[in-house]
Amino acid sequence: MAFPSGFLEEVKRTADIVRLIQDHVALKKMGTSWKGLCPFHEEKTPSFNVRQEPPLFHCFGCGEGGDVFKFVMLRERCGFPESVEIVARRFGMAVPERSFEPGPERREKEELLAVMEAAAEHFARCFWTAPGARAREYLLGRGFQKETLERIRAGAAADSWNDLLEALKRRFAPALLQRAGLVLERQGRDGHYDRFRNRVVFPIVNESGKVVAFGARALDGSEPKYLNSPETPVYQKSRTLYGLFWARDAIRREARVVLMEGYLDVARAIEGGVGEAVATCGTALTQNHARLLRRFSEQAVVNFDQDPAGQNAAERCLGLLSAEGLEAKVVELPAGDDPDTFIKSQGGDAYRQRLTGAKPWMEWLIHKSAKEHDTTSPPGKAAFLGALLPSLAKLPSAVERAAWLQMAVERGRLDPQAARLELKRALGGARPAEAPAPTVPRPAPRRALLPAEKWLLALLLRESEGAQEALGELDEAEIAPLASAEILRAARELHLRGERVSAGALQAAILGEEARRLVTELAVLASPTGDATPTACVNEIKCRLLDARIDAIGEELKRTADAAEQSTLLREQIALKRRVQGLTRATVS
Repeated sequence: MAFPSGFLEEVKRTADIVRLIQDHVALKKMGTSWKGLCPFHEEKTPSFNVRQEPPLFHCFGCGEGGDVFKFVMLRERCGFPESVEIVARRFGMAVPERSFEPGPERREKEELLAVMEAAAEHFARCFWTAPGARAREYLLGRGFQKETLERIRAGAAADSWNDLLEALKRRFAPALLQRAGLVLERQGRDGHYDRFRNRVVFPIVNESGKVVAFGARALDGSEPKYLNSPETPVYQKSRTLYGLFWARDAIRREARVVLMEGYLDVARAIEGGVGEAVATCGTALTQNHARLLRRFSEQAVVNFDQDPAGQNAAERCLGLLSAEGLEAKVVELPAGDDPDTFIKSQGGDAYRQRLTGAKPWMEWLIHKSAKEHDTTSPPGKAAFLGALLPSLAKLPSAVERAAWLQMAVERGRLDPQAARLELKRALGGARPAEAPAPTVPRPAPRRALLPAEKWLLALLLRESEGAQEALGELDEAEIAPLASAEILRAARELHLRGERVSAGALQAAILGEEARRLVTELAVLASPTGDATPTACVNEIKCRLLDARIDAIGEELKRTADAAEQSTLLREQIALKRRVQGLTRATVS
């Protein structure tokens, strides 16, 4: 056995599937389930469901579903044993030793994560000792508190060509350090040298809190001012946001995420009590970033630098955020301020007031365009509207487009009819150029379940009183024609062996992938109501099958002229009708 007996059940009992999935997906409580955007395929309307009892998830869009371990396996692209370890550690459980050899791809990722953690620890030691004096003086001199720097794990790269290499080469091969992006190969001769030298170092952690990369600021004026880790199997810039691991709880609490430009902006926000702040990692915002944010919140507030470069970058990312269905807003600060300087001078409460007053992105864009163009001249009016048309044309709602166009008309003192004509032209040009919507993967069509069959399965999965006993009233001939025959057979076998019939046990007992998906799908559905008792469901199934035989006999009677055969068929038909009447009376009573 990979794990000691009973450990898996203990992890299942301890793990809260909703809390774990909320680390990666923004979930909203809806009845007895939580709903959010599926992390396994692209979608704009939530079809991803999670239930705490039974503890399962299921996406009605792509069909993925399962327990807490299955979610981690899909999310982390790992095997079952590793998923158990991840879940256990997430909920503070000690993981016993096991005999398991991971595959080469997983092994490489584990090695990279280990070396990145070791590097982060080394940089942190340097920061708080003599080699990090200059880096420490720089951040403390900017007014950051020791607790903040410890939380973000601030570090220092010594003013040396091989400080990190010498510190780690006894534990890690130079080739691994090079693959991790920590050292570079010397040109023209053997050996390696440190990538980061004489810099303040900011560890970049993934959604699970693992160090995957570093961003580093020069202390001696050398270029580039900020140097970042290259991409590796554990780090993709377009899918990683600085500070997201620390911000998750605050994002859910505040129902928004604040997008900033730099590491120090996020650090200052944390220090000022604005915990929902994140930043890109030395790259422009991408569609993948926007999708990632959409899974955590429906509102994104952008606060970039006030200079032209920062404002243009804000405009680009606002369009991406809006296209992904986020409610995008913009914070405006006094000229010359960024989040770092404003929060340092004015405090976190003043910054929160700015967040509360953030403008919707199209309103901000209209005001920005008005500042940049002379709306008193005909060419200026045309340029003012022209700057807005691409964004207006991308808005999916005609009502919203009309409302913003009206604001633009008033702000630029435009002719309303001419403005509508220009927008119509822009829409006409935008439509053919739009890429076709991505095809959402969906499970293959399955045979339809009888209503009674569906609710019987749901009652079994809820472990409702009498459900297993009622299932025992169905014989093989009655189960075989049903779409859920494989699941019902497995449930019956578990019951006969005296084992618990649960969603997890059924998934382990059945072989078909489609049947497994059906189990999770039914497990997250609303509980049966009204007359959907186990006995009523079984009786209804029996009646449906009897009715089908009665109809078949009617067709046979039309085709035969043999008196003896007709007599036999009539007697069978009458007997079946009596059985249906008896089952119906039993259900009603």
